[in-house]
Amino acid sequence: MTRTIRTFGALLSIAVTAVGILWWTTPTSYPFGAADRIKVSLTHLLEHDVTGPMTVAAGIVGLVVIFGPGPLVRAGAVAELLFFGVVLSDAGIMIVLAYGMAILGPVALLVVVVMAAARRKAFGLVGITALAVLVVADTITGFGALSLVGRYLGNVAGSFASFGGRLSWTLANAAACAVWAVITMKAFRTGEPPRWIRPESADKWGRIVTIGAAMCPLPYALYRLTWLTPWPTDSDITGPLSADTRLQGLLLAFAALAGAVLTIGLISRWGEVFPRWVPIFYGRPVPVRLPVIVGGTVAGICCLASPGLVIDSVMRGQPVALLLWPYPLWGALLAAAVLAYWLRHRSAPERFRVGPS
Repeated sequence: MTRTIRTFGALLSIAVTAVGILWWTTPTSYPFGAADRIKVSLTHLLEHDVTGPMTVAAGIVGLVVIFGPGPLVRAGAVAELLFFGVVLSDAGIMIVLAYGMAILGPVALLVVVVMAAARRKAFGLVGITALAVLVVADTITGFGALSLVGRYLGNVAGSFASFGGRLSWTLANAAACAVWAVITMKAFRTGEPPRWIRPESADKWGRIVTIGAAMCPLPYALYRLTWLTPWPTDSDITGPLSADTRLQGLLLAFAALAGAVLTIGLISRWGEVFPRWVPIFYGRPVPVRLPVIVGGTVAGICCLASPGLVIDSVMRGQPVALLLWPYPLWGALLAAAVLAYWLRHRSAPERFRVGPS
């Protein structure tokens, strides 16, 4: 284990110990428990006098094992990973991902269109003219498309502002879990690699798990698309949906569908070479680390959201929620798909380096 990783682990453990002491001794500082606004978590069932001592113990154990011998580091790293990945995790991390993609996705699409228009002057002139016509028509007819988008963005911004403090703990826990995930991988990376991780083997099982991972977000996409119909499938909806709520459903469905399409890229040609619709980089090799980091991050988010979802489904007696949000299966399949992609391409880094086409 490198000195940098040990330093990060030590600093993290010190911070975790301090936070645990704060929660244990100052109940008002505790962000979880019965009063927690995010109910899809294990910590929703735990109060400060339980989680506080556990967090202190996690910090102390982290300090002990980070400088210990190999077997101690491996056992301690797994324990820390389970603590941050199960006990302190919650589905709020998926809220950040879903709404982040719902906002940034259309922006990215607009950037792609603008960049494509810039490369072809005639196409660009047509696109700009069409956009201007739509804006003028929206203003004259009073359809309100621009104000609709403004209301939607305002609703999202207000929600994030309201949950900002709570979600900061979600993100902090995700960061701690990521550090211990790296430490765990480093600790176990010893010995002769098994046969199943060879590129020819990864090519076979990788296609199966990739297709499975791509199918996982589809039920959620269909669920949100029903918000565009007179029959929205949501038990919390009691009246007609407003236009901005329908737009929210459309964008969330778009984010889920985009995730499915990007997952298929792990076994497609355009997962190796940027396609023509990608501005600036099209025709150039895709750097191996890009899909690995992005896909691995989403897989980790799904795994972090899984314990809370399972617990909430059991507590509410609604196991069908696991079919709509199959985070446990999605996280495992996507992680395997990303691993297979990396195993197939790691032996030829020069071929996939970003550079002139």
